[in-house]
Order: sequence, then structure tokens, then C-alpha cells
Amino acid sequence: MTKQALVGDIGGTNSRFGLVEPGSTAVRDIEALKNRDFGSLEQAIGHYLKVRGVTDVEAAAIAVAGPTEGEVVALTNRDWRFTRETLREAAHARRFRLLNDFEALALSLPHLTGNDVVQIGGETPSKPAVKIVLGPGTGLGMATLAPLPQGGWMALPGEVGHITLPVATQAEFDWRAKMSKPGVPFESEDAITGGGLLLMYRTIADTPALATPEAVLEAALAGSDAAAVKTLDQFITWLARIAGDAAMTMQARGGVYLAGGIAPSIVARLQSGNFRAIFQEKGRLAHVMRPIPVYVIVDRFPAFKGCAAAIAEEN
Repeated sequence: MTKQALVGDIGGTNSRFGLVEPGSTAVRDIEALKNRDFGSLEQAIGHYLKVRGVTDVEAAAIAVAGPTEGEVVALTNRDWRFTRETLREAAHARRFRLLNDFEALALSLPHLTGNDVVQIGGETPSKPAVKIVLGPGTGLGMATLAPLPQGGWMALPGEVGHITLPVATQAEFDWRAKMSKPGVPFESEDAITGGGLLLMYRTIADTPALATPEAVLEAALAGSDAAAVKTLDQFITWLARIAGDAAMTMQARGGVYLAGGIAPSIVARLQSGNFRAIFQEKGRLAHVMRPIPVYVIVDRFPAFKGCAAAIAEEN
């Protein structure tokens, strides 16, 4: 019988699972479960495996949206707490790996093919080099992927969402000031997330008519709401600066990858607008930035490939 491994990508709203042969990154039997239907992550894992008649797996790798340090781990945006051992037991797995969601995304990068990404400028690297992945969604996550001297890769989770928002003009300072609360630091993910997009819009719209981030995006792309258009333009400007600053800091000559739910929906704007020019706008060191490629991840389940790669490393 062919050995199977379980991979999972766990967010605050959905838990996504799939099966893979250890050593492969080709995931099958993908299913997304609503977290509200389960009392715990262990229950969700058990349900997924039971439906498929799977009683045990060779290995399991689960990526979760939250810090993974410590014995007891909790999701950032859902009241679920668990340990590595309780998850391993729920999966009936011989081996188990728990990953941060952006750590899994970083590990997926070498396994993304041409159809999984859309390139926005730069040059394809000729040899393994440092890569970074960041993505605005519910939060603004980031991780770095560094090549190892003996081959293979090391993923290094980061916290770009908690850096200072990179404002550069008086108009941007005024916009940020209107969004801020006295005495409370304003971080990048306060603006460059779905919730941040809505906050930006509500701050500048004379009579805000849109109530969700999705509605703001839709109106901006359709050009049907002037405040929404201005909001998206500024959102892209700040995203480009953050991505450029991260790339310069890490010397990410292997590329910058944009993940999450927002970037794929604005690919055309990222390609045709000023994103690339702002990304590489680094004065005397602009020549360092020009070759660095930017990719938008359009694969629907990239974290699965990272989880599968983590299992393959230990196979």
C-alpha cells in the first residue's frame, strides 16, 4: 500500500487539508472545512481523515496562522489551542511537523512552477539566492527562505506587519494621522491588510458607501468609486515600499513573492501601475533592486507545497 502523508493549512475561518505521498509535493484530495463546524483542530483533522477512510498516515505537516513557539499553540484569530502531540495523535501520524503559515509559504517557493506565479519585472535568478514571501490578508505576514551551503533551504519567519508604515509625502502623513489613535503606534498591517484597506477608504471617503474590503476592491478595479480608486492606489504604493524595503534589507536576489488573498486579485494593477517603479526606488542603490524579480503567487494552495516539502526534508 502506498504511504500517505497529511498536509494542512489552518486559518481563522477555514481549515484546508490534502494528502500527499512522502517525498512528493503533488497534493490530492484537497478539501476546505469551515472551522465553525468543529470544536477543535483535532476534530477537523479527524473528520477529514475519517471521510476518506484513512486510519493512519506516515507523516503530517500542518501550517497554522499564528506563532508556533512553546508547548501549547493557539491560533491568532480563533479560540483553538493544541499541542504538537495532540495534532499528531489526531492524524495518527508516525512523524509530525508544525509550521507557521508563512514558514510553509517560504518552503513552497522553490516548488512553484510558471503557472503558479505571475512575474512583475526583474530577472530570473541563475542560482539559488535568498527569497522572501510576504502577503496582505487578514494580517501582513512575511518569511525569508535562505539557501544552505550543502543544498536545500532554511525558512525564517518574520514580522513585517509590525514595522512602521513607510509614509513619504505630507499627504501620506495626513492620511496616516487620520487613521491613527493618540498614543497607539500605527503599524504596516493596520493599513496593508483587508481591514486596513477598508479603514483607508473610510478615512478619506466623504460619504463611505462601501462596507467591506471586497466591496472596496471591486469598486476600485471597476473605477466606480473615486475614493476606492484612490485607496487602492495608495495601498499599492505602501505595499511596494514595504516589499522593496524587505528586499533591500534581506538582499533577496532570489525574488520577492506576494501571497495572500489580495495580491492575486490586483495582478493587473500591479503589472500596469507604478508598483515596480516604487519597489525599486532606492536612490543610489536602485541598481541593486532592478534585477530582483517580484512574483504574485496565484496558486490556490501554496502552503500545501511547503508542508509537503517539509515532510520530504525529513523523509
